[in-house]
Amino acid sequence: MLTSLLLGCSLLAPPKFSFYESGPYDASVPRPEKILGYELGEKHTVYRDQERVVLGIAEAAKAKVVPMEYGKSAEGRTLRLFAISSAENIKNLEQIRKDHATLANPTAGQDLSALARRTPAIVWINECIHGDETASFESGMALLYNLAASRGTRIADMLQDVVVLLNPVYNPDGHERYVVAYNSIPNGSPEAGSYDNSIPSAFFGRANHYRFDMNRDRIAMSQAETRQEVAMYLRWNPQVYVDQHGQVENYFMPPTQQSLNVNVDRERYKKWTEVFGRATGKAFDDKGWSYYIRDQFDFYNACYLDTHSTLMGAIGMTQETDGGRNLNRYRQDETLLTMRDGAAKHFTAALAVIEAAAKSKAALMESYLSYKTAAVTGKHAGKFQRVVLTSEDPRELRRFQEHLARTGIQSYFAAKDWDQADTHDYWSDKVGKQEFPKGALIVDMAQPMGQLAKAWLEPGSDFEPDFVARQKEKAKVDKEGKGDAEIDSYEFYDSTAWCHVYGYNLRGWWCESAPEVPSMLIAGEPSSRSLPSKSPVGYYMRYTDQEDILFVARALQAGLKVQMNQHPLKLIGGNIPRGSFMFLAQRNEDGFEKKLFEMASQAAITLEPLTSGYPEEGRYGPGSEGIIHLRKPTIGIVMGNTGNLADVGPMWYLMEKVFKLPFTPLSSQGLNGSLDRYTCIVVPGGGGASTSGKLGEWVRAGGCVVALDNPSWAIGSGAFVSLESASGEPDLPGAIFRAELNPKSFLGFGYPAPEKGPIPFAVPIDGSSFYKSPKSGSVIQIADDSKTKKLLSGWSWDDTEKSVAGTAWLHDAPVGRGRAVIFTHNPTERAQWPGLFKLLLNAMIIGPSA
Repeated sequence: MLTSLLLGCSLLAPPKFSFYESGPYDASVPRPEKILGYELGEKHTVYRDQERVVLGIAEAAKAKVVPMEYGKSAEGRTLRLFAISSAENIKNLEQIRKDHATLANPTAGQDLSALARRTPAIVWINECIHGDETASFESGMALLYNLAASRGTRIADMLQDVVVLLNPVYNPDGHERYVVAYNSIPNGSPEAGSYDNSIPSAFFGRANHYRFDMNRDRIAMSQAETRQEVAMYLRWNPQVYVDQHGQVENYFMPPTQQSLNVNVDRERYKKWTEVFGRATGKAFDDKGWSYYIRDQFDFYNACYLDTHSTLMGAIGMTQETDGGRNLNRYRQDETLLTMRDGAAKHFTAALAVIEAAAKSKAALMESYLSYKTAAVTGKHAGKFQRVVLTSEDPRELRRFQEHLARTGIQSYFAAKDWDQADTHDYWSDKVGKQEFPKGALIVDMAQPMGQLAKAWLEPGSDFEPDFVARQKEKAKVDKEGKGDAEIDSYEFYDSTAWCHVYGYNLRGWWCESAPEVPSMLIAGEPSSRSLPSKSPVGYYMRYTDQEDILFVARALQAGLKVQMNQHPLKLIGGNIPRGSFMFLAQRNEDGFEKKLFEMASQAAITLEPLTSGYPEEGRYGPGSEGIIHLRKPTIGIVMGNTGNLADVGPMWYLMEKVFKLPFTPLSSQGLNGSLDRYTCIVVPGGGGASTSGKLGEWVRAGGCVVALDNPSWAIGSGAFVSLESASGEPDLPGAIFRAELNPKSFLGFGYPAPEKGPIPFAVPIDGSSFYKSPKSGSVIQIADDSKTKKLLSGWSWDDTEKSVAGTAWLHDAPVGRGRAVIFTHNPTERAQWPGLFKLLLNAMIIGPSA
């Protein structure tokens, strides 16, 4: 009887998936289980053990596998890519790489069709960018083994026409943080209340060391892992790029839902995701697995790996599996789902895409070449043929150029003045002739990365008409409370705006033509290496770039005394603009020039002598009462209490890697102790703080608190500032709006100001919670002129401009003898908005003394 019952149960249970159905296999190549000592999916594998597996397989299969190191993670773990193909292709691997570089960078009129026909396609499989989406970390080992060890015809046929590039773990730091914690606790129970779900959020592994979601980092290009992987992409130029994720309730594969970024060539992308989607769907149908397409995940924001790789020429795609993170869990229908199930699906999907690419190799290569040819001719861009950027300080333009170059976008500096008649101003409706100066930065769309350049730099947004209609219908139904919308929820997966011209807050124009302009490689070599003549009064430094205030912070740390003028100074010997830094001899020790000049020379900073402190006009001079005497910065950053650091991560990253300013990471509980040593305390969103207790006392006694990202704890009756709320419905899914920056505020120092009126400014906003600007204290507010269009880039609802007009984005409030600087949105978000960095630096370094 018992035997019969067991037999019946075995017949009802689905057969166990095998990772080894592509035999026969080369017996000299070790299976992952042999190295690990357990079956794949039985437990979470740590980085070092995966490393032993992949290197062991590569060592045993040298004829078919080439391991390549391409960098280090933030915590120092080696990042690797494995090239796998037929023995013949591996022998010619370097030539294949060079051929792909030729195909990726054609010249106008060049016929490369013969090269495309004879060159194998490259398929890139990316695993585990989100470290706690663990199934792909396991499946990558099985995939490498099968491709390397199989002697079967199916794998052999694939590798005859395809070189596979496998990244077994994109985010080793996040994965290690999570799985070490997971493996250290009782785990494996599928019950909803099991201890598996009790890992503290500080150990969540989705993000990297700095808690960046690196599948949102292809706009900022900020993280070391991102930059190094993109550099490797540019070296190999694949035709297909698969990014394998989790965790969803059922497996997702492309095609994707709208909106699709127009620059990917929508028809091309739809065609190829149908090819790969149908191939993957058939493989799943053969296994009896369910899945879904065209839902939840869009293809609009250029920040994702799949959109970014597609804009660079590949067919990029995201695949989301349902098993992983926990070893076991019950689905909603109480069926069991395991990490091994998730790994099996990713393994199967990867093979299906590789096989489909091999079978369609000729058409795939032809499509790729056509996309790249359209790029270098500029045909893809329509009227949007050139972008021209100017700045009073060339350092900002050089950083912009470096940013573009990280992903292969070409740009150059103009070697002479010129003008064009077909320009469009980014900041106004002005169209027509514009004169441009020597040293302007030019980005032409006729280049190999033209589609990506356009996607990064175009000011407007191009949503499909039917997509727009669905969102507006949904909004109307929700507002009126009657009727049925076609969609259940809005189809925005992320922000809809990122234009770098606004992100850097640069003056810019796009042009309908790209006439030849002589170029030079570097604009504005620093002139500060020529030091000023010695002055008995002191020296001053104009503030035009973030490097200036960072230099001042280092000078203060080194013991130098620094002052700032809140008003323009008209002195004997010259005029000093508002917001300049002064190093006065009277305030510094004898011989301070030696230290100052050494530091200035190393930092390429321009110092100018103060020949006199006597005002030629007016009453303001270096000795006036209104001069700001800067304090040596001692900064605390509130990181929260053992919670998820994702909201704090960008601030942490900027302080360590961009600003390179020393700081103390504070817990929320640390705010209950003495805060006297700090000149400024920054509370990022999610940091956790209260206006009562020690923090409130410290601010009222003269401290400076900087609160980021709609800090409701700091706003309201009895808090640091009372602001009247304003709402906009539905939620705004991330857009860029025109704002106005008060040039007289110390927070606006360092930004080029017009002779009269506020500084035109661009800020990101999202959500539905806003605050009306009060009569005083508002430093940045959304433009309130009814005649001015406020939306600069991205999605806006019909009533959004009216709802946000005149609302506060940055507020400076006196609190007792101290101050609270309130950012109602997040200037550090994704480290994506360099044009906002001076605001934050001003708040931290000038704010305690202003």
